[in-house]
Amino acid sequence: MMTIIAERINMTRKSIREKVWERDAAFITAEVQKQEALGATHIDINAGADPAKELDDMRWLTEVVSAATQLPLSFDSARAEVLRAGLALCNRPGTIINSTTAERARLADTLPLVKEFNTNIIALTMDDSGMPETLEGRQKIIDDICAHMTAENIALDRVYIDPLVRPVSTNPEQAMMTVGGVRYVKTHYPAAHTMVGLSNVSYGLPNRIHVNRAFFALLLEAGLDGAIIDPTADGMMGIMLATRALTGQDEYCMEYITAARAEKI
Repeated sequence: MMTIIAERINMTRKSIREKVWERDAAFITAEVQKQEALGATHIDINAGADPAKELDDMRWLTEVVSAATQLPLSFDSARAEVLRAGLALCNRPGTIINSTTAERARLADTLPLVKEFNTNIIALTMDDSGMPETLEGRQKIIDDICAHMTAENIALDRVYIDPLVRPVSTNPEQAMMTVGGVRYVKTHYPAAHTMVGLSNVSYGLPNRIHVNRAFFALLLEAGLDGAIIDPTADGMMGIMLATRALTGQDEYCMEYITAARAEKI
């Protein structure tokens, strides 16, 4: 089954930011429930609009979102104290910390929370030398992440490795390197999962949805089993379900048929 982290509760979005600062719980609740209805398995919460307000905003959002759904949440912050605040309020089976990198300071901040709260974790393929420009650079960091998790007694089936999606408009060769990173994880670390922030690929382009959908299909064929997406975006869930059916990941097309009958696609 795919992990679909619904991305709309993100305070970098102006419409969300304004409603959070107005403390409009009804608006946020409607956004959550719309994403759940269309097939989200997790709801992401990003309160990072203003560092001075992030902690309070994370607490408020966690209370509102957790009341609106029984889905597990994905807590999205680079700050351990903000992650802890969300986890302390709502930690359901399947909860995800979004995210860490292979940078030693980030690992030292984040992995204690993974162990304390028994969560899953997204790990980005960045380290103290920066963001890799090559597939080989990604592979090296993937190896490092998996070795570090194992050394910390964190099972790889709790780890979602993100081989980093970069804008095709400025880095055209990077898209297929991301696909290669997914293949590498599935070949060398089959217990681990893969995750991408899909919409980064189309940043700066017109009619972005076409690029996003095509890239999603490529990644799914490579074995992608998790994505941070907007499930309300035109055609995204249909592309996912159709590709899984075509590549034999959906036995007898039952996921596709069920979604179609429920008018989710």
